[in-house]
Amino acid sequence: MRPRGGLRWINRLGGVYLAVFTVTGAIGALAGTTWVRADNVAVPGTLLWCGALLVAGLVVSPPPRVIMLSVAWLISPLLMFVAAGGLWSTVLTLRGERVVATVIDVRDGNERGRHLYYTLADQHDRRIPGELGMWPGSSIGASNNPEGSVGQRVIVMRDPEGLVDPRPPEEIATGQGTLILLPFVFLILAVFCMLAGRPLPDDDGTTRPPRRWRPTGTSDTARPSPTW
Repeated sequence: MRPRGGLRWINRLGGVYLAVFTVTGAIGALAGTTWVRADNVAVPGTLLWCGALLVAGLVVSPPPRVIMLSVAWLISPLLMFVAAGGLWSTVLTLRGERVVATVIDVRDGNERGRHLYYTLADQHDRRIPGELGMWPGSSIGASNNPEGSVGQRVIVMRDPEGLVDPRPPEEIATGQGTLILLPFVFLILAVFCMLAGRPLPDDDGTTRPPRRWRPTGTSDTARPSPTW
């Protein structure tokens, strides 16, 4: 006879793991805003990703199923990436304005190789928040991408509230395609989080709840241990 709860896919610990990675993905989506320069998001994004594993691992220490938790952690950056793409594309789709902008400054980013970022001004000579990170007609990874220069005009979609960077109109469709993947990525992440949260069976075939992490020096007799 199978132990009670042995095949319980939906569990509280898995829900906590999913919440940690979902919140991390939502915070990481800020990389798609003007709050962080596009060429500076690698370091805070990596720290955020590692912090998510640390928080998830401390919820129950040691985690009952480390391998499954590690797989969920490896999938979580994909959720962050899809959420970021979905954020800026949705904002520009819902309230974006099509404008003819003028390049007022050009800078080379911090990435390896040449990657130019353009500061733009609208037709009233007001600076557009954020930067244009890809010149129209460019493609990721190409070696002969077209480049703009100061004084050159370009058609972009901009957010009047200044939340996200301006983008070429043709790039909006790409972002919307990324947004379609969001529920599928979330579902896959949820499955592995629930698998990671399932308790391990004891030698007698019964399942035992995982022990919650406690600071050094505390004892289980100080207060009753919660049941997951």
